[in-house]
Amino acid sequence: RFAINFLRTNAGIEDESLLSSPMFIHALAAVSRVKDNKLTAGEQNKLLHWLLVANARGRYSRGSTETLLNEDLNIIFRSGDIGALMEPVKRQFGRLHVEPGDLAGRGVNSPLFSLAYLSLKAAGAKDWYSGLGLSLTHQGKLHFIQWHHILPKSLLKASNLFETGEINEIANMAFITGQTNRRISNKEATGYLADIVSKQGASTLESQCVPTDPALWSIDRYKDFLEFRRKALADRMNAFINEKAGI
Repeated sequence: RFAINFLRTNAGIEDESLLSSPMFIHALAAVSRVKDNKLTAGEQNKLLHWLLVANARGRYSRGSTETLLNEDLNIIFRSGDIGALMEPVKRQFGRLHVEPGDLAGRGVNSPLFSLAYLSLKAAGAKDWYSGLGLSLTHQGKLHFIQWHHILPKSLLKASNLFETGEINEIANMAFITGQTNRRISNKEATGYLADIVSKQGASTLESQCVPTDPALWSIDRYKDFLEFRRKALADRMNAFINEKAGI
């Protein structure tokens, strides 16, 4: 129960689909057991920092899942030092922060995809038409949050200028309701984004790290669009983790 509640209320992870592995539930439950549900403020921050970074990096998604989980459980049960959980992550991935290049060629199956959602949600991102905030608990099919290709997939493919990995990058994804997604369909970004800005304001795009310069919305500037948004998303992701972890 502690693990589920910590994920939902402390990390903002509303659904298991936002976890790169369900094994995180076991690690959090072990902390609950060892600490008898008594964590200092510092331990809470360290646990949240580890969870967000390890989840975004896919801690239990690479190599032997059981071996990696056992390594973390040994730290928890033997020392009870929450901060020590970060050491294996540093050894495994080399660095903890997200860089723009980490997003290049990475799509919806990347662990970074859920971090993008969480960081944009925390920054107040909303649906572009209805104004609903992001949540995986919305009622009604029309309002379910979906990911949306900002520059339409069909138009990018038709141009024959870009690889599939570029077209389906996280940096080309926004989070909007299913109804809005269908309404936009494959309209050219130069048209529908301008309409959104005129009716909702530029902050609606900025909250999802979408450039407000219309020149970057055209198909022939797609690589520049990706470069802009990779950096904006990486900055937002790092800020989200630091704010959550009190760093």
